[in-house]
Amino acid sequence: MADRTDYQWIGPTMPPPEIEPPLKVAIVPTPDFTLMSFSCLVEYLRLAADESDFSRQVYCSWSLLAADDRPLVSSSGLAMLPTADMGNLEQYDVVVFHGGTMHSTKPVPQYVYDGIQQAVDKNLPIVGLCTGQFLLAEMGLLDGRQCAVHFSLEPLLRKHFPKVTPISDRPVVEDGRFMTCPGGLASINLGTQLVSKRCGASRAEKVLHYLMADKKSIFEGTAAQDQAFIGEHCLDRRVVNAIGIMRQRMYERCDISDIAQQVGTTKRELTRLFNRYLRVPPAEYWRGIRLSAAHWMVVNTDRSITQIAYECGFTDSSHLIRWFQKRYKLTPTALRRASISASVH
Repeated sequence: MADRTDYQWIGPTMPPPEIEPPLKVAIVPTPDFTLMSFSCLVEYLRLAADESDFSRQVYCSWSLLAADDRPLVSSSGLAMLPTADMGNLEQYDVVVFHGGTMHSTKPVPQYVYDGIQQAVDKNLPIVGLCTGQFLLAEMGLLDGRQCAVHFSLEPLLRKHFPKVTPISDRPVVEDGRFMTCPGGLASINLGTQLVSKRCGASRAEKVLHYLMADKKSIFEGTAAQDQAFIGEHCLDRRVVNAIGIMRQRMYERCDISDIAQQVGTTKRELTRLFNRYLRVPPAEYWRGIRLSAAHWMVVNTDRSITQIAYECGFTDSSHLIRWFQKRYKLTPTALRRASISASVH
């Protein structure tokens, strides 16, 4: 048997930022939960959490919760082991209650309902995924609220919970602190909503390009939609793929010639293509992606300017400040002060 080729050289070349993940997700499944909904959400978080698909839990973390360490069996019969217990839900930014097949003969454990009540008592954002919204409805938490539900289950929801307004033509519905999602591929929309809010549009765009997903339909209705399509309309796939690679590498630096080689062209030709289609050279476009990410972090996080410079691929804080001021007409510190002042008033 031949030895496996060593692929380690394509892995991380720089240490990850030393930050607390801005998005920590707890997932509490019921018996016979659906794997597709689960895997779509977790894979989205995994890709958003790090550069490329390196899978380190830097910007996102996720835990599979249960009352004990017994395997959790999905509707396909495949089982997964819990990674955490139901204690200390307050350490998470959002708690996802993941349902499964409605005709399952396995009862929903009491700890799931207790977990929902605990999340309510602690004022945590709550997600009902797949059929998880039925658990919330059973507890009266969705009375007078809108709720996303799969079209095949809308009649069932209407029959048993007439105080809930079912929405079957939207992948995610947010009403107060409750979010609902019918599962399946719509879990990608859910991931986009969560990541855009807590980690910024750049993280979400990076994932969607990696997944080769329909960005327009997924970003529609989110705060990130206005930023989602810059350069995506280009007819030349080399340009589109180059943009995708740029989004995969925020703090992991590489040269434009390396990107050109990865998309099957030369640095000179890639520069010509960017100038033709986007009216800017690739280095300037890449810097714009990084500056947009830095702008979001300045306004939405309390990270130091030095930390932001590292995460956005600038050599140091002075390098970031110089380009930031050139683009936004004020320094990062001035923008942060103005943002704080505006929120206070």
